[in-house]
Amino acid sequence: MLKKIFGASLIFALSVLSVHETRAQADEKKFEVGGQFSLLRLPTRTITTTTFPCIGPLPCPVQTNVAIGHESEPGVGGRFGFNFSKYVGIEAEVNFFPRDRNFEGGRKIEGLFGAKVGKRFDSFGLFAKARPGFERSSRGDFKPVGGCPAVFPPPIGCFQSFAKTNLAFDVGAVAEWYPSKNTIIRFDAGDTIIRFGRHNAAAFDVPAGGLGPVRLVVVPVATETKHNFQGSIGVGFRF
Repeated sequence: MLKKIFGASLIFALSVLSVHETRAQADEKKFEVGGQFSLLRLPTRTITTTTFPCIGPLPCPVQTNVAIGHESEPGVGGRFGFNFSKYVGIEAEVNFFPRDRNFEGGRKIEGLFGAKVGKRFDSFGLFAKARPGFERSSRGDFKPVGGCPAVFPPPIGCFQSFAKTNLAFDVGAVAEWYPSKNTIIRFDAGDTIIRFGRHNAAAFDVPAGGLGPVRLVVVPVATETKHNFQGSIGVGFRF
């Protein structure tokens, strides 16, 4: 008798759990759409020029030192995602950085597509993300237009800017807060790795000791891979 009661109770409990799980899966929101404000920290260059005394008719020798700095680019964007479960999802994100300055590469568009893996709880979620994509700068390269004096580094007026697209890869962490069943507040922090091909880049030319005006010039840059911090905060909806 006890075995029959125990068996019936077990079957009832499993049935209740099965129904609860089915309802939970049915209530789970699969799609996400949202927007975000983002800051992308990108490299800039400053050249210190030292001109030595001239010897006879020979050109005055010049020594240049290049220092790498960083500038934070503000931007806005949108995101669309699909959740396979509360542990794994895929998403696509596009960001636009509108500042149009020569020494930062001009306006930028960033596109990323990849996965986030972690755990979504009742009121918050924690995830790791990995998203390959691209970064396109409207002034990512400079080509000479001719008719300029033979000086180094040459002034930027001797060049015309062109757009350039680079490979990018975003890795980092995501924290989500769910104020309600359908809304998300999201925080992103990560490393946007950009592969810059060989190009000409704008730079500030600062004479040694401050003896002379600061010029905007163009210098050649070899192929390089740069790690760039990127942080975002956004809101979204689940449905």
